[in-house]
Amino acid sequence: MILVGLGVPFGIYGITCIPSLNLDPFPYPWLLWAITAIYFLLGFIIADIQVARHRRKTKNFDGKIEEDVRDKAWSIRFPFFFASAVLLTVGSVFEIWAFVAGSYPLPFSI
Repeated sequence: MILVGLGVPFGIYGITCIPSLNLDPFPYPWLLWAITAIYFLLGFIIADIQVARHRRKTKNFDGKIEEDVRDKAWSIRFPFFFASAVLLTVGSVFEIWAFVAGSYPLPFSI
């Protein structure tokens, strides 16, 4: 998921930087932040739906959830949260670079 999250914005940016296409460089930071937010929300929502289904099935609407259900929910959340954290780190480094240097670190200014 990390490779997809980084590959899509940078791939589109790379394609738009081909000189024979005569395109403006794609603003990859915006898509990087959007994918980060989508990964975080998917990790939260998918696991929350899993827990809600278990609560509905067992009619346990306000009690504690069993340990195996919590572990299963975290096994669903972890890949999304980890990918979101890595993309957040990469995006933060790029934003700090842009703030200090005045442009993003890849060639062809955005």
